[in-house]
Amino acid sequence: MKVAVFLDYANVNAAAYDLNYELDYGALLDYLADEKEQRTLKVAYAYVPIDPRQEHAMDSEVEDLWQKGYIVKTKVGGIAGESYKCDFDIEIAMDISRVVYEISPDVVVLVSGDKDFIPVVLEMRGKGVRVEVAAFESAMARELALKSSGFISLDYWINDGAEIITQDEENFLTAGNELVKDEEDDNANSNC
Repeated sequence: MKVAVFLDYANVNAAAYDLNYELDYGALLDYLADEKEQRTLKVAYAYVPIDPRQEHAMDSEVEDLWQKGYIVKTKVGGIAGESYKCDFDIEIAMDISRVVYEISPDVVVLVSGDKDFIPVVLEMRGKGVRVEVAAFESAMARELALKSSGFISLDYWINDGAEIITQDEENFLTAGNELVKDEEDDNANSNC
């Protein structure tokens, strides 16, 4: 299967930071496009926001992502109070659409838990593309997981128990901020 990966760096990195994880983005890419699972990486993009007050603070992270096989797209954000705001949703959606048209991947992996991507997920699924989302459970929008073809828990991956949960195989319920599988399929549909 041909795989295309789209990494929402700020979304995933913030969740990893909150959980005290330091991610190896090269190992993540290897996992998402595992040759042993007959998943061949065709392209990987990473979208990295740049703080306008410290434009070179991310230089080493950007270089590391390039070295690990990502095509890195950066954008300088705008000041927002004490912090800054930088949104890549449109760029990611456009790149997913372009890659699906040009490369025709069998699987698109969106590494983000942001529910703003639901429209592009549904559009790509409507075109027959399998769209998997990968995120930490604490940062995964339940609606995004439900509407994707599959959910890859980065919590399981970090703890060496990596697994892909597909929507066709399981139903999901929300318990607090945690995304969990329902053990009783009969009750799952009425609770979702």
